Amino acid sequence: MTTSNNSTPGTRPLTPDDFVQDAPVAAAQAPAATPVADLIDGITVTPLVTRADHRGGLTELLTTRHGPIEPIVHVYEVEAKAGSLRGWVYHRHQSDRLAFTRGRFRVVLLDIRQDSPTFNKLSVLILGKERPGLLHIPPFVVHAVQNLGEDATFINMPTGVYDPRDPDKCRLPIDDPRIPFSFRD
Repeated sequence: MTTSNNSTPGTRPLTPDDFVQDAPVAAAQAPAATPVADLIDGITVTPLVTRADHRGGLTELLTTRHGPIEPIVHVYEVEAKAGSLRGWVYHRHQSDRLAFTRGRFRVVLLDIRQDSPTFNKLSVLILGKERPGLLHIPPFVVHAVQNLGEDATFINMPTGVYDPRDPDKCRLPIDDPRIPFSFRD
């Protein structure tokens, strides 16, 4: 590692006091993790707000500022090529927390929890740049994600760490006839 003294001769060194603290911003109201009409029990969609200026924007994906959250134990970005499709999957133990801020995605969900009030219910959401949101998917809710636009990414912050020796991920082929949804229509 190389270090250097970048001070110009005759000037004093840079100190923390040379910086100006950001001005306070009006307290943002907590975006409510709200159930969406006609949605599977336990699924929530939290609207994500971007604060933009001349440089671009900043979107908070998850914060404890508005209350407790399940711990962040694993975070990854998924690249989704135009028209790509991922699914059908569910998890036995972990919840997925999918953050969509770019692109345009269709997320299809099916409740296979026999004790759920929405057992066998199918829900379809469109999320992405036009409707940014954090989607919380509990265990035993089957889901698939389709990119409806150009290449884009989304973030997953699941509540469990992926263990390649014992993956908490169960799959079905995308065209399984027992799921009452076709991506070909």
